[in-house]
Amino acid sequence: MRSSIQAGILAASSLAVIAITIACLANGITTVFTHIFYIPIVYAAYYYLRRGVAVSAGLGAIYLALVLILTPATAGIIVAALIRVAVFIAIAVIVAALAARLRAAVAAGLEEEERLQELNREIHRREGWYRAIYEQSPIAIGVYDASGKLAHANPAALDLLGVRDLDSLIGFPLFEDPNFPDDQKKNLLEGRTTHYHAQFDFERVRSHNLYPTSRRGVIWLDRLITPIRDDGGSIIGYLVHANETTARKQAEDALRESEEMFRNVTQSAYDAIVMVDSDGRVTFWNRAAVKMFGYSEDEVRGRPVHDLIAPADVLNAAEEGVRNFALTGTGPVIGRPLERTARRRDGKEFPVELTISPLNIGGAWHAVAVIRDVSERKEAEAALRKAHRQLQILTGITRHDILNSITAADGYMGLYRDADPATRETYLEKVHLAIHKIQRQIEFTRQYEAIGTLEPGWQNLETLIQGLEVPSSISFQTSGLKREIYADPMVKQVFENLLDNTLRHGGDGVSRITLTAEVSDGGDLLVTWEDDGVGVSGEDKKRIFERGFGKHTGLGLFLSREILGLTGITITENGIPGSGARFVIRVPAGKWRDLEQG
Repeated sequence: MRSSIQAGILAASSLAVIAITIACLANGITTVFTHIFYIPIVYAAYYYLRRGVAVSAGLGAIYLALVLILTPATAGIIVAALIRVAVFIAIAVIVAALAARLRAAVAAGLEEEERLQELNREIHRREGWYRAIYEQSPIAIGVYDASGKLAHANPAALDLLGVRDLDSLIGFPLFEDPNFPDDQKKNLLEGRTTHYHAQFDFERVRSHNLYPTSRRGVIWLDRLITPIRDDGGSIIGYLVHANETTARKQAEDALRESEEMFRNVTQSAYDAIVMVDSDGRVTFWNRAAVKMFGYSEDEVRGRPVHDLIAPADVLNAAEEGVRNFALTGTGPVIGRPLERTARRRDGKEFPVELTISPLNIGGAWHAVAVIRDVSERKEAEAALRKAHRQLQILTGITRHDILNSITAADGYMGLYRDADPATRETYLEKVHLAIHKIQRQIEFTRQYEAIGTLEPGWQNLETLIQGLEVPSSISFQTSGLKREIYADPMVKQVFENLLDNTLRHGGDGVSRITLTAEVSDGGDLLVTWEDDGVGVSGEDKKRIFERGFGKHTGLGLFLSREILGLTGITITENGIPGSGARFVIRVPAGKWRDLEQG
């Protein structure tokens, strides 16, 4: 629409100029009127630029043609006409160039204006965004001027301080706040950002009449105060962020108290308490565990627990159990009391009772083990079993063996009364034998009752055989006895019983007894008692250490085995029947020592 009007104006003005030119030239007027050509020329050049220059050239050509047709075509007239045509074209070129620049300038101006408007819209949008953040932030925000007086605060700050009206808070001096610690105030005055966590007492606010507040008591605040600087680095204000952390502080204090209570309870516990993560690595190790296993807490933290306390023969199974537990939180040892063998730092193994409970922490399975050393209990149980067995044996001897002997003596006394004088001596001798047997049985009960009542100790082999009443007709040879064995103090009775056995059962042909001690290939000490009597028959070898077996009381060798067994020492008979008895006492490594090593 606009371009059509412009074209119409250009056409109308061009026709009007041509008509006026024809009229003037026809009446002999050759000057002045030509200036009206500038109207369509300037118009065309302004609106159509290069095309306007072409239009202007066309109008100049029409003017020149009209001059040649309607005037005497003298040289002067023709030259003047050509000059005017050149002026027409020059003006058109100049106007077109200026118009192009003007249009470019206008376009640039419009573009800049649009850009400025868009920038202004963006500024307003961001300003609204920042204001919304400021106004809606749950963190209290206060803005102070360069002198430290409050210039503005967001609603969260008003809620935090218990203030309803912002105007009542404006001008509050930051550096006069009694709840602002002096050391932090100094940092801020020196231009440094300060961040601290401290108590905020509203009673101080009230007592100093700083501002009206509805809050009372003491709260905990986390405050960040940042100096605001201009481009030159000068401080022009302060930005304060404050967040109430009272609930968090109370939770932290409660957690800390709980952790302290847990640590105090676990550290004072008699049992070892060990916690491991899903990889079986130690995360907690109480004092009882330190005492039980010999490792400090620093030594074990982060190390696989089974490498520390499990016997070597169960390591593979334990590691497999840890892998399964990490996936499922279950396992054959989880959630029930168990008796197992554990290993101390020095490699010694001992019995324990443990209970393992699972814990799921952050989606990963952890375990807590409560471990009790039951060595003393096991020893007490063994002692109880031994005492019970001793009691049974003593009761059996008292009730059965002695009663039988009394019955036999009583029977012989009856026969004695009814016998003729020639045979009475025989029955009286048998009565005496029965009485002596009762005496020996009573003596055995005394000795047997004493087994284990005294602490074992190191017994010198040479000292043990001192006082043995070996007949002069029997050669007694010893070797290797400069050693000590760890045994019950009654071990001397063992050698007395062996001598008694040789004298009673070796036969009249016994002429030699040898007692030697030598170390076996496995490190045990073999103490051998050997005689050259009749020996022990093959069928009797397995029974000679049983209570009541034998031709006498059947108690001596039984008692010997019991005394030696208290400290893990064994005794066997491996002599050749007909060539003499040979008793071998095996003392385990660690239960004997050379006197020189003392």
